Amino acid sequence: MNPDQILGELEAKLDIILPSDIIEPEKIRPRAIQSRARKSITSLEAEMQGALELLKKDDRLPQILFKVANLHLSEGNYARAVMLYEITLGMDSNQIAAWINMGLAYMQVGETKDAASCFGSALAIDERNVIALVYMSMAQRALGNFDSCQKHLELALQIDPNNPRARYGKGCFHKVRGDYVNAITWLRRSLDVDENFAPSLIELGRLYLHLKQHEKAVEVLKKILRIDPEEAYAYSILGDVFLEVKDYNQCLFYYDRAVSIKFDDPNLWIKKGDIHKLLKSYKQAHDAYQKAINANPEYIEAWAKSGENLLLMKEDDVALEYFNTALALDPNNAEVAHRRGLVYFALEKFEEALTDFDIAFSVEADNPEHLYYRALCLEKLGRIKEAKRTWQVALALYEEVGNETRVAECNARIRRLSHT
Repeated sequence: MNPDQILGELEAKLDIILPSDIIEPEKIRPRAIQSRARKSITSLEAEMQGALELLKKDDRLPQILFKVANLHLSEGNYARAVMLYEITLGMDSNQIAAWINMGLAYMQVGETKDAASCFGSALAIDERNVIALVYMSMAQRALGNFDSCQKHLELALQIDPNNPRARYGKGCFHKVRGDYVNAITWLRRSLDVDENFAPSLIELGRLYLHLKQHEKAVEVLKKILRIDPEEAYAYSILGDVFLEVKDYNQCLFYYDRAVSIKFDDPNLWIKKGDIHKLLKSYKQAHDAYQKAINANPEYIEAWAKSGENLLLMKEDDVALEYFNTALALDPNNAEVAHRRGLVYFALEKFEEALTDFDIAFSVEADNPEHLYYRALCLEKLGRIKEAKRTWQVALALYEEVGNETRVAECNARIRRLSHT
C-alpha cells in the first residue's frame, strides 16, 4: 500500500471508530477485545509510522496523527497518546482539540501541572473556549488553586450558562470546599440540561455515599448503568455503598464488574483485594493485589497491600520483599516505612524495625505513632534512656493532638522506666 493509500484508509477507519474530536474522560476505557477494524488500524498505524518521512508534506498528516492519538487516549494508552499529540502539535500548534486532549492525558496520569500548561496553550489560541476553561478549572482545583479554578468556571458559565460540564465543574468546586448543599445543587443543575450526564450522576453517587444517603446513591448509580452498562466507576461506587452497609456479597459483585471493564486501574483491583481480605479469602486477595501491580508496577500501595496480605498468609519473607519494593519505589514514604517497621517488630527484628520507624519519623515529625513504636523497639533492645526520652517526646505530641489514651500509656511507661 502506498503512503497516500495508507493515510486515506486510516482516516476512513478512524472516523468510523472515533468520530468525535474531543475525548470525554469518563469514556476512556481499555479494549479487552479488539475488533477487526481496530486491528486494521494497528496495522495501518505501523505502516504510517514507517512512512512518516515520505508523508511529512501531506497536509492530512497532522489531523490523522491527532485522530490516532485520540484513539490511544480513549483506550487509556496515555504515553502513546501524548507522544502523538506532541508530534502533531509540532506540525500544527494551532490544534486546540489536540492541546485539550493532551491535557486530559496528563490529568489521567496525575501530571496536573503539565495538564494545566496544555489547557493554557489551548486558551492562548481561543480564550473563550468553554471546554478548555472547564478543564483548566479542574486542573487548578487539583493543584489547590481555588481562586483560579473559580475564575475559569465563572468565565465558562458566563459564555455558556447551560454547559453541563461547566455546571458539573461548579458542583465539584463546592464539594471540594466542603459545601455539599451547593455541590448537590449545581450537579442537579447540570442534569437539568442533560439528565443523563454521567459525570454529574457519578459525583452525586459519591456525595450521597459520603453523606450516608445510601438509597439515593444506589438510585443515581443504577440510573447511570441503565444508560451505560460499561461505566466502571458506577459499579465501583455501588460496591463502596454495599461495603458500608456490610452486604459483602453485593459489594464483591460490583467490584468484579468494575475490574472487568477497567482492568488497567490498580485502585479498583485494590478494592477487590481489600474485600477478599476482609472475608479472609487471602489467596483471592493476593491475586487481586497482583493484578493491581500488573496494572501499574510503580503503584506503591499495591505492593504494600500485597505485603500485608502475605503476612496473613504466613509468607513473612515474601511479604518483606514486597515492602522492600514499595520503599525502593519511594524511600521517603513514611506510611510504608512504618508498615514495614511493624512487620519487623512482629518478627522480633527490632534493629530493622527501629530503622524504619526512624525513617517514618524523619518524614512525618508530627506523627507520634512513629515514636510510639520507636520507643517500644528501644525498650526491647535494652536502650532504656533513649526509650524514656522517646516516650517523653511522644507524650508531648499525643497531648497536642488530644489522644488521651496514648497520653496515659506514655505517662505509665515513663514512670515505669524511671524506676528501672
